[in-house]
Amino acid sequence: MAEVEAVEQTDWGESEIRGPVHLFRERLLMRLFRPLLAQGTVLDAGCGSGSMALDLCAAGYQVEAVEDAEAFVETVQQKVQALGWQERLSVQQGSVVHLPFADSTFNGLVCGEVLEHVLPEDGGDGAAVQEFYRVLKPGGILVASVPLNPRLWDYSDDWARHVKRYERDEFVSLFNQHGFVVEKVVVWGFPLGRLYHRLLFAPWLLRTRGQAVEEREGRADTRVGRHRWVVESIARVLRFDEIFSRWPWGRGVVVTARRA
Repeated sequence: MAEVEAVEQTDWGESEIRGPVHLFRERLLMRLFRPLLAQGTVLDAGCGSGSMALDLCAAGYQVEAVEDAEAFVETVQQKVQALGWQERLSVQQGSVVHLPFADSTFNGLVCGEVLEHVLPEDGGDGAAVQEFYRVLKPGGILVASVPLNPRLWDYSDDWARHVKRYERDEFVSLFNQHGFVVEKVVVWGFPLGRLYHRLLFAPWLLRTRGQAVEEREGRADTRVGRHRWVVESIARVLRFDEIFSRWPWGRGVVVTARRA
């Protein structure tokens, strides 16, 4: 497929992760996580540019964050310093399959859109979930999300360096097999999320393929799509899809689970 070949993989860390779907998904994770754990120490496993880690910190949790991309680690450190939150949020470079923490360290753990990136030669998603189990305290809470539905695979998955898209039951089984008790499963992204991807994000990705970061970020369509009120408004509209969260028709899936 020529379009797939024309879209180069992203260089994670080259620009901040943001946009309506990202905002909607992280707010969904927070809505699921906060009722399960009122306070405590939380790990953001694969924190990216730090938006979820900062939200957790603002909500009152003590946060540790791990991120594989050095550029993102530096970005998060700069944000933490600017906010003066050094005592509340710590970030370090590391892999989710080799977490640099002792057993039973955390009360909670969040992992948003990370497991689909773990290569088989690095141990695969099972190695990461095994590590999540190890660093959580007994009874600890986990909330994790991944892309859903292998039939929705397109050039954006290649661009994002995904290894796979998951089936709903496959994702649930991943945690059950490693000692977690899955308590809730939420699918997101149908119908509006799928329309947003097909009509807006995927075409933008094709229009900007091959462009340098400065050129891509300077485009009018990029600036409009990342304007605060546009991102906020679209993220709110995407909540309509939660009506269909029981059915496996969306673009992503979230589980809440508890360490046995």
